[in-house]
Order: sequence, then C-alpha cells, then structure tokens
Amino acid sequence: MNNIRLNIDNLAAQLLPWFKRQTARVTWLRALLSPLKDLSADFEAYKRDTRVLVNVTGQVKVLEGFLREKYGQVSIIIETFDDMCLDVGLLEEGATHLVNIPLEAEGTGPAVPLYGERKEAFGDVDFIVYIPAGVDADAVRADIARFKIAIVKFKIVQK
Repeated sequence: MNNIRLNIDNLAAQLLPWFKRQTARVTWLRALLSPLKDLSADFEAYKRDTRVLVNVTGQVKVLEGFLREKYGQVSIIIETFDDMCLDVGLLEEGATHLVNIPLEAEGTGPAVPLYGERKEAFGDVDFIVYIPAGVDADAVRADIARFKIAIVKFKIVQK
C-alpha cells in the first residue's frame, strides 16, 4: 500500500505551466485548494487511527500500549495472573533452565508461593487493569471488551 501524502501548495504550482507561474496566480490557486489541505490532514489522522485499531489484539502488551496511547497515560498497567511456580527444566535444555535451590547454610532460595496464594488477589478474574484516577473507567472497560478474548474476565482498579 502506497503512503501518499499530498503537498497541496506544491501541487498548485506544479500543475501550472512554467510561463504562467506568476506569484498572484499561484497564490490564488493555493487559496482555492486550501480546503483540500484540511481534508487531507483529517484523512491522515483517520488513516492512522484506523491502522492502529486494526492492529490491536488481546495480547497484554499490545492492549496496554493501545490504552496508554489512547488515554495519554503512561501509568495504565495490565497485570495477568501468574501463579509464579518454579520452572522445571529438562537436563537436555542445559543449566540455564535448571532451578538452583541452595542449601540452608547458603541463604534463601527463590520465593515460591503456596498453591492458590496468588489467586486470592485476582479472585475470579484473569487480569486486572490499573488506571489512574482521571481516566474514565467505563470507556476503558468498553475498549478492553472490544479486543479481549470471549471467555476471559477482567476487572478495573482505579488508583
């Protein structure tokens, strides 16, 4: 898809033959074509917004970036449920995937939550959206409902 941007002022001068490009005539043509500049700027904004909406998905970072850009707030955060269990690696995967659990004399190991301990903060929802106090929660709820997966539940917490 070509990204065509019209320079209306240059177009007015280029469409005239070289021997008719007097200052008064070019200025008059630019004045006649000035509504096209506003229309072109509106179309560029519409095209940019439509392209953003088409590319938004229910993925966490994409949705979070869309909400931050739309509402102009950097502090909008989406937190998904993660039970934070230990990752168990296979011997063939190498030492980078193995869990290093130290002895008691060596200090503390990785923090491992008990079963269901993290789920209490989430209740029956799959993700929580934290928004600042000045943002309309109903508008954010409508935007998230447009892009989320059907069965996924969420709640909005306004700070």
